[in-house]
Amino acid sequence: MKTKKLVTLLAAVSIMTGLTGCGGSNDNTNKPANTAEQTDSSNTPATTATENEPASTNQQPAAEEKKNFEISTIQGTWASPLPDPNGNGAKMINEKFSIDLKSQFVPYDEYANKLPVVMAAGDLPDIIGMEGVDANFVKWSKQGAFLPLNDYIDKYDAIKNIPKNVWDAVTVDGKIYAIPNYFPSKYGKKPIIRQDWLNNLGLSMPTTYDELKKVAIAFAKDDPDKNGKNDTLGLGLAKSIVYGAWMGAAWDSGWYNKNENGQLIPGNISEGFKKQVTLLNDLYKEGAISKDWAVTKSADVRKDFFAGKVGIFYEQPYDISETRFKTLKETNPTAELAIIPPFVQEDGQQGFMGLPGYYELHSLNAKLADDPEKIDRILEMINYFMTFIPVDQRNDQNPEYDWQYGGVGKGYNMENGVALGIDGAFSEMPSTYLGIRYWAPTDEDTQPAMVLQDPFTKGFVQSAVDMLKTKKTYLDPVNRIHSDLLYAKVSELDQVVAEHTTKMIVGQESINDWDKMVQEYLNSGGKEIIDDVNRLLDENGIAGEWK
Repeated sequence: MKTKKLVTLLAAVSIMTGLTGCGGSNDNTNKPANTAEQTDSSNTPATTATENEPASTNQQPAAEEKKNFEISTIQGTWASPLPDPNGNGAKMINEKFSIDLKSQFVPYDEYANKLPVVMAAGDLPDIIGMEGVDANFVKWSKQGAFLPLNDYIDKYDAIKNIPKNVWDAVTVDGKIYAIPNYFPSKYGKKPIIRQDWLNNLGLSMPTTYDELKKVAIAFAKDDPDKNGKNDTLGLGLAKSIVYGAWMGAAWDSGWYNKNENGQLIPGNISEGFKKQVTLLNDLYKEGAISKDWAVTKSADVRKDFFAGKVGIFYEQPYDISETRFKTLKETNPTAELAIIPPFVQEDGQQGFMGLPGYYELHSLNAKLADDPEKIDRILEMINYFMTFIPVDQRNDQNPEYDWQYGGVGKGYNMENGVALGIDGAFSEMPSTYLGIRYWAPTDEDTQPAMVLQDPFTKGFVQSAVDMLKTKKTYLDPVNRIHSDLLYAKVSELDQVVAEHTTKMIVGQESINDWDKMVQEYLNSGGKEIIDDVNRLLDENGIAGEWK
């Protein structure tokens, strides 16, 4: 659900842009989810993301013909040190667009506290960045802090191509209040397995929970790495059940399953999730997951997986760290990785829960309504940086790309035909200062393997992309509506569910008490949330969909 997926998508993004934060979720959270821990860099020199379709920039009048505007911004960032507001990249933007850019960057771990203070003071910058849609975004939109954008976006080719399901996420009472940044729906965290361990033990890729149980126990007990030691675990699990055993939408925490009244319900109280918890309880009793998992951070479990101590964990084929993969291959030369394909569900569907399709967004100050020229200048810049440049054109031979990233040798270097960002060079790159990412026509156009250097990492990512091409992705409809009740209560209720399910996994509570836990959830405000969410979905004609 929301809190958990917030952690998971936060993990979907790696610090490439350096400015933009971590990834979505399967519910209305801010981060790209099923994923977990890095930041999208579709725009950034070779750190990951990629895409397709020639970059077309709008024709702009010569700088001297334009009125000069001062344009102020505030946004969160994962970059350290913070970009210099007066860096060379900012100066290049000023010259190109005839503006005087005043940027304020705030570390993301401080931004959630900083932004409400700025909003309360009333003296807002022209552009306000946020990590995602939350209760504050909806409240501030309703209070009139942000400029409705419906009447402007059709003028800009890149902006208007954002799909409706993503526009819905930033639409409040029929008005669009932000421009979201692209993040691929299908490339969030996925279950990955040591294929070489399967081969060593003569086991097949699991296709059901019974088969997964057999494999995970064998990984823990049958010396899958053939080192003669009892030093491996079957499945990596961290506190709050990150990431659990999400083998498809029906077992995930998003809103896919329905109750007896035909209403969509949150996944963590569904029969599908109960099946996952039952599996984890079995694995706990068999010693196939760590006895200390309930107090273990996901980052530590990830370290164990890439150290060759765990056979099944989660990773994404997008914006990832090659360092981790290289470390695994160096210490385990025979290592092979594969994504476990989604299991076939009882309803016949087969696919993973998708991310919301965006990560981070930018709103405009409502006070700009009286200055249409300034609005146009801001949207012109956003459209420019959002205009897609195919991966194979992201190099020093492309003048648009070269300019956006500060020039070869300054903001990036070319290595084996791939543009690689220079450490600490954020202030050299114009792309840094608005925090906008290219909007890919399709997720496949991001071609994440093309920007990787390490053969082992590259091979894993390409195989993952090839497999996911053939599988469906479920788009959680709750990402597209705004329920005040959901925002107000979901974190508290999710925490209660997490406490119960944790106790069920370690045997302190019986799984036979599942229905009792669900009733507690419903009695504590969950029923009202479910009713409100389904009412909003019906009123807006929105339903979950496979794509």
